[in-house]
Formats: sequence, structure tokens, C-alpha cells
Amino acid sequence: MINMGLIGLGKMGGYHLNLYDEIPEIKLTALCDADEGALGLQVIKKNVPGFTNYRNILPLVDAVTIAAPTKLHYEITRACLEAGKHIFVEKPITTDYRQAAELFELAEKKHLTIQIGYVERFNGVTRELKNIVSNPTLIEARRVGPFNPNFKNDSIIMDIMIHDIDIALSVSGRQVAAIQAMGAPVHTKLADYASVNIYFGNSSMAHIVAGRINHVKERFINITQDDTLIMLDYLKQNIDIIRKGQLQDFSERDEIKYKNNPLKNEIEHFVSCVEGKSARIVSIEHDLHTMEVALEVDSLLKSNTYGYKEF
Repeated sequence: MINMGLIGLGKMGGYHLNLYDEIPEIKLTALCDADEGALGLQVIKKNVPGFTNYRNILPLVDAVTIAAPTKLHYEITRACLEAGKHIFVEKPITTDYRQAAELFELAEKKHLTIQIGYVERFNGVTRELKNIVSNPTLIEARRVGPFNPNFKNDSIIMDIMIHDIDIALSVSGRQVAAIQAMGAPVHTKLADYASVNIYFGNSSMAHIVAGRINHVKERFINITQDDTLIMLDYLKQNIDIIRKGQLQDFSERDEIKYKNNPLKNEIEHFVSCVEGKSARIVSIEHDLHTMEVALEVDSLLKSNTYGYKEF
């Protein structure tokens, strides 16, 4: 049984909180949020201590989920690691590559688990890709939806596109040679729509689109290899494969396997790592590379509406 603390009771924190009762290995022992009203409601509902200062929960927990605003991630994560606590931190871990590397190094030094909340890694259809993809030549991803003013100050690259950058790098398994990025502000001063090409060293590439100006939510990735087209829909949790014109629907073959809760899977994996039963599903080097590429894309868009960078 792991004594779990939760820092941040916003949207993502609420998702985590709703799942803890479904995971028998977790005992919620403390909550933290700067909003005393939101905190008070959950303290009464969950019957656990609540604090507005995250440091006050540290004596009560073995592990901490950090769902606070990104600008606070580094400070909170470092303090929790120094106190000997395992960390689940929502993405991005920070917006500074050196800080992220420092946190991973500290976690390794103290033999602590640190997991970043890349929830799509734990979507059943994503996990199936390793059994299907062998030599991709083109990866096309699209992640768009309506504008939410609550996230108007957030980068769509670090908040939205980073999921597909992460999956594309994992699926490709190759070094990035160059990045080309285009974007446009619509509702904010930041890019609200972005189109990015990632070129790999063997003439293959990934084309990724992210946006918060669309009326309909879409989350999909298409992968072309040899004579096969793999079409993955994150929202429907199904994969279609076209081989020489023949269509095979994986969700019909094994629908239960893919109708899962990715966030619950992700939390369960974190618990298993803390208990020493599992190892992280990607390397620290991959986590850092995902962040490096995402930050380069974000930098290109912030410096101009168009940019190109060779690695």
C-alpha cells in the first residue's frame, strides 16, 4: 500500500483523484491546493488532511502526484525528491531542459521513481503499435479541438503536441535530423495552430498538427510503412490496418483490450514502479529527447511564425 499525496486539484488533479479509489494499492493520505475553497471540498469528501503549502504533506506520503501549474513543477518536484518521495508529475515536467535533466539525475541518485504524465503512452492502441510497426516511412498525427480560455497562456506544443512528438519519436526509433515548424495565433498571442515536420536520418518523417481552434475534437495518428497503412484513433481506441487494400479492424478483433482508461493504466504503472514490480516503459534518455524536440519546436514558433532547425 502506497500513501499517496496529490498536489493540485484542477482539471488533471481531479482526474487523478477520481481514480485513486479504483486502485487498491493506493491510499490517499494528503491533498494540497492553493485554492482553499476547492481544497476544503475535497478534504471533506475524501476525509484526508489538506494543506495550501505542499511541503506540509511530505511527512504524510510515500509518493506524490504533481498536477500543479507547469511553472511550479520544477520547484515542487525537486523539493519532493529531496524529501525522498516518488514522483508522478503531469507533463511537461518543466519547460527547461537542464532543469528536467537535473530532476532525473536527482531521482536516480536517490533511487526514486519519477514518471511524467504522457497519458497516450498508456492508451491500449498506442501500446499495440510495438506489435505492428516495423519500418515507418511517414508518421502523420493530428490533435485538435476547441479553444479553452483556461489554457490561453499555455503553449500548444508543450501542452498538446508533445504527446504526438513523444509517440512519433518512439515509433520511429531514429535520430532527428531537422525540424520545420509553422504556426499562427488566432485567439491568443501564442500559436493556436501549428504544423510541424520532423525529419529523421533515413528520409522518413513525421508530420504533426496541433490546434485549439477547431470545433470538433480529433486525436489520430496514421503510419505508412512498405505496403501497409496503420490508422489509429485515440478517441475511439481502435486501429485499422490496410494491407494491399484489405481492411482489418483491430477493435473488432479484440475490443475489450482497447476500451480501457489510459490514465488509470498510467497510475497503476507508476505504482508498480514504486513497488519495484515494473520498470519505466521508456528510457530517461527518451523522455529528455521528447522534451528537447518539443522545446525546439516551441522556440521556433515563438521566434517567428515559421522556422527551421537542423539537429
